[in-house]
Amino acid sequence: MTIAAALLLYVAAVLMIGPTVLVRITAGGWAPRLAITAWLTAIVTVIGCSIAVVGLLLVEAAGHWDGPDELLVSCLERLRAIALGHGGGVAQVVAIAAMALTVASLIAASMRFGRALSRMRSHTFAHADGVRLVGRPIGSDVIVIDAPTPAAYCVAGRPPAIVVTTAALTALDQRQLNAVIAHERAHLKGRHAYLVAAVRGLTTALPTIRLFAGAAMHVSSLLEMCADDAAARAYGRRPLLDGLLTLSGAGTPAHGLAAAGIAVLARAQRLSDPPGGLARIRSCFALCGAVVAMSATPGTIAVLSLSGALICFA
Repeated sequence: MTIAAALLLYVAAVLMIGPTVLVRITAGGWAPRLAITAWLTAIVTVIGCSIAVVGLLLVEAAGHWDGPDELLVSCLERLRAIALGHGGGVAQVVAIAAMALTVASLIAASMRFGRALSRMRSHTFAHADGVRLVGRPIGSDVIVIDAPTPAAYCVAGRPPAIVVTTAALTALDQRQLNAVIAHERAHLKGRHAYLVAAVRGLTTALPTIRLFAGAAMHVSSLLEMCADDAAARAYGRRPLLDGLLTLSGAGTPAHGLAAAGIAVLARAQRLSDPPGGLARIRSCFALCGAVVAMSATPGTIAVLSLSGALICFA
C-alpha cells in the first residue's frame, strides 16, 4: 500500500500546485513545443498514476480477500469489512454508497469525454464538408468562401480544409496571405486540432479539475505559437504579424483553429519583440526540469517501493 499512497500524494501535489507552476513557466511561449510537452506530461502522469493507484488497490484486495486475520493491518480490507457490515449498518451503507459513487463518477466522466470527442469530430468533419460545397478551391487544400469579414482558419476533416474569406483576400497582400496559410498548414500538419479536442474533452468530462482547464486554455495558445514559428520561418515575422493583426477579431467556428483566434496580443508581442537567447535558455531549462521531474517521479516511487527503500522511510 505504500506505493499507492506515494502515487496518490504525487497526484494530489500536481493537481494542487501544477497549474500555477505550469502557467508561470509556459506563459511567455519562448519554447512552445516544450511548454506543450510539460502540460501533457502533467496530464498523462496524473491520469496514469490515478489508474495505477486503482489497480494497486484492486490487487491488494485480491491478495487479502481470503485473509481475515490481516483485516486490521490493511486499510482496504478494513473498508471491505465495513462494506460487509462488520462496522455496523450505518457504516456499511456509507461505504457502499461511497464506492458506488466513485465507480459511477468514473463511468460518467469517461462517457462525457467520449461524447465530447465524438461531438467535436462530427462538427469538424461536417464543417469541412460544408465549406467545400459552398466555397471554391484554390490549390489543394484552400477553400475561399464569400464573407464580408476577413478571416482564415483550418478545420480537420477527410480531407482537411483551410478556409479563407473573400474579405481576407482583399485585406491581405500576397506575402501576408502566404504567411497566414502557412500558419494554418502548420496546424494541419501537426494535427493540432486533435490535441485541442482531447484537452477540451478532458475539461468537459472533469470541469472542476484546474489542471485540465488550464491545459485546455494554454495548450491552444501554445499551439498557435508553434504554428506562428513555422509560418515565420517560411515567410518572416513581419508579414505574419501584419496578417494576424488584419484578421484579429474575426469570428471562427469553435472547432476550427484560426490564425487570429487565440491570444492575439501575446502572440503579436512575441512576434514583434522575440526573446533573447538567455531568456530562451532559462525557459528551456525550467521546462526540461519540470518535464523530467514529472516523468521521473512515478518511476522513482515504483523503484524505491520495489527495492524496499520507500517502506523503510515510510
